[in-house]
Amino acid sequence: MSDKIIAKRYAIALYSTVQNDDLDSLFADTKELLSAIQSSEDLMSVLKSPITKGEHKLKIISSLTKEMQSSKILKGLLDTLYKNKRLSILTLVLSCFGEVLLSKRGYQSANVTTASDVDEDTKKKISDLLNSQYGSKINIEFNTNHSLLGGMTVVVGSKMIDLSVRSQVSKFTNNVKGDI
Repeated sequence: MSDKIIAKRYAIALYSTVQNDDLDSLFADTKELLSAIQSSEDLMSVLKSPITKGEHKLKIISSLTKEMQSSKILKGLLDTLYKNKRLSILTLVLSCFGEVLLSKRGYQSANVTTASDVDEDTKKKISDLLNSQYGSKINIEFNTNHSLLGGMTVVVGSKMIDLSVRSQVSKFTNNVKGDI
């Protein structure tokens, strides 16, 4: 079974154990914890390492969650992952929790990848356009991928719109090859 599927099951279980009042603070804390973990390559490698003992991983992550509003809930999650020897998928569980929460609240998720960083005004225009096309409940994540050369790709649910220069060059190259 893939780690993504397992992580989603933990995220759904986490969602179902939390009271509605605590969901917003838990969501904010999971985003903060995920950001802290992903911003440190050393921490990421310690969590993924099969050599590092589970107790050591648990201590490190627990120290990050002590001051959080949802520390008791996160401690329960960490203890469960530790007992089941799944601390290595913590980052997946945290990101899946956000997806599960937004999905349960009726949001669609969208991923916009651009070739270069975009300013807040452009993000707002893209956001407004997607909201008008797909409804007002859409959660948009912006990413940058320089290999696109220019333009952007937009993924909403299972639909993908590829407006990248790389895609256009590839189509042109394939058309030229077909003519020869």
